[in-house]
Amino acid sequence: MLTRSIALILGLAGPALLAAPSLAQDAPADSAAAPARSARAAVRVRPGYQLPPENSAGLYPVGGEPFFRANCGSCHEPAINGAESRTGMAKYSPEEMYDKIKHGSMWQYAVNMNEAQIFGVVRYLTGKSPVPNFALGPDPNMCAADTALQPGGPMWNGWSVDVSNNRYQANPGFAATDIPRLKLKWAFSIPGTKTTQPTIFGDRIYTGSMDGFVYSLDAKTGCVHWRQFLRSAPVRAAMSVGKNDAAASGYALYSGDDRSNMRAFDAQSGKLLWTTRVSKNPVGRITGAPTLYNDVLYVPLSFSEESQRAVEGYPCCTGLGRIIAVSAKDGKIIWDQSILNEEPHPTTKNGFGVQQYGPAGGSVWNSPTIDAKRGVLYVGTGNSTTTVPNPASDAVIAMDLKTGKIKWINEVYENDNMFAGPAGDAGPDWDLGTSPMLATLKSGKQVLIEGSKSTEIFALNPDNGKILWRTPVFGHGGGSGGIHWGPTTDGNVVIGPLNDPGLPSQGARPGIVAVDINTGKLLWRIDAKLQPPCNVASGRCAPGYSAAATTIPGVLFAGAIDGHLRAIALKDGKVIWDYDTAVPVDTVNGVKQAWGGSIDTGGPTIAGGMMYVVSGYTGSSGENNLLEAFSVDGR
Repeated sequence: MLTRSIALILGLAGPALLAAPSLAQDAPADSAAAPARSARAAVRVRPGYQLPPENSAGLYPVGGEPFFRANCGSCHEPAINGAESRTGMAKYSPEEMYDKIKHGSMWQYAVNMNEAQIFGVVRYLTGKSPVPNFALGPDPNMCAADTALQPGGPMWNGWSVDVSNNRYQANPGFAATDIPRLKLKWAFSIPGTKTTQPTIFGDRIYTGSMDGFVYSLDAKTGCVHWRQFLRSAPVRAAMSVGKNDAAASGYALYSGDDRSNMRAFDAQSGKLLWTTRVSKNPVGRITGAPTLYNDVLYVPLSFSEESQRAVEGYPCCTGLGRIIAVSAKDGKIIWDQSILNEEPHPTTKNGFGVQQYGPAGGSVWNSPTIDAKRGVLYVGTGNSTTTVPNPASDAVIAMDLKTGKIKWINEVYENDNMFAGPAGDAGPDWDLGTSPMLATLKSGKQVLIEGSKSTEIFALNPDNGKILWRTPVFGHGGGSGGIHWGPTTDGNVVIGPLNDPGLPSQGARPGIVAVDINTGKLLWRIDAKLQPPCNVASGRCAPGYSAAATTIPGVLFAGAIDGHLRAIALKDGKVIWDYDTAVPVDTVNGVKQAWGGSIDTGGPTIAGGMMYVVSGYTGSSGENNLLEAFSVDGR
């Protein structure tokens, strides 16, 4: 592993792209101007902090192009003496390309590069980072007995408690008055820099990581029921459990990965039941959690082409957001629908003579929301990645559950063309990266609630997509997000977590806002401020809230980039509990003083008197993340 000091890494990438580090800490807003704040101190990385090589293409990017040209370009661009061309090498998986460079015929050139630079070259050539090849061995805390599954037990199954994606747990198993007594019960160290939001199924916890591990843990103790290691299968999307007659236990765990594969495992034993690749696009990935409903998995597809747009030899862009309906029983594809009724087609050639394509973009970073009453699903989409008009980018879209046919599209932001490299017409990168929430008001009327990286919140009519109310902006917004991964609602109050990194002088205002679900009127807001000491090992100490939030009766739970997990009263925004997940703890699987870090992407999951959260997103804690479990008095 590469050890290096990282300075001034304060930016956070949005669902659309893990952006380069920001040099300054960069969240509709109420009319009050953002208060001025003093400049923040320089970041201090914990001594001995190890930079995971995966992040050479993520939070800590190492551009691969100059290293490719310096060490490889003389043979491959243009190709000579039978060597493969630069564009020809794009066909390989990132793992294959890493092995070719590190151990194959090009090893003598790799000695001139460190690990992060090699990962940068792999990313430059294939569009993705390889999965580190970890040594395998039994976890030291295997469960002494294998208990039967509890399908009638406590549940947080998938991205939300149910397919409405409100992230509201009506039956948490503890009362609001118990929250000040919440204590850490156990922690589990997981290899990898991005880890899935924990799924709760009875007495089991299911989680996975970008290093290809999938775990079934005991909910009360954190012991391991089973573990699968899938080489070349990084997992970051939340998983779901459902009935499946092909599984000996009668239940299967469903997981999507960063290589566009869907898999089913026996939920009891971990036995692999089937694998289906839903896209052959080399930069396609499953980032949003597939939604399981009536024995069908509705799989969202996103793309990482923004990072390739500036590569001169890359035929950009062909990735167009999609939903693929997959049979949960056997993995067969039922339907495959692009967000547009138009596929990318050849347009112009770039200055190097490489064919370009469009329209493209509109990635679906979020978990589809199911509306059984209307027979449709809803998704939010990301920005366009070309200048070819894409009326389904930055939009809320409704699709027929049975056929995938598009019912309606509301493009909230037009001409948001965001990609790497020089582009005078680049838009603001205001993805609608969060799952639309289908909420029922006290009047019985239903509304869709959506948040965006602009920092706005919208209510839409689910029948036709028309906007019912729209807040003003709550901050600056942009690529690193206003509302990034997930608002939440209890049916009365809508919570918008704001990441919003940047300069206060530019209008950045990270924090949390609460608005009335009937009108969008601001009820209260919290301005996030950095509260030293910061214990995030990487020094990534931004105070904003990027992770999805969670509500229970009367209380909001929100995790911040500085590693703090907070409980906040829904009625007035007062903090009633604050726990720093970034401090080192001993884990139940034998890691002494394992560091936590930033909380991002998936938020807290709660059921059965327990709350689970992942700390350490994108390597902010080092090579491993922490899964932490809380209960009243640590019981």
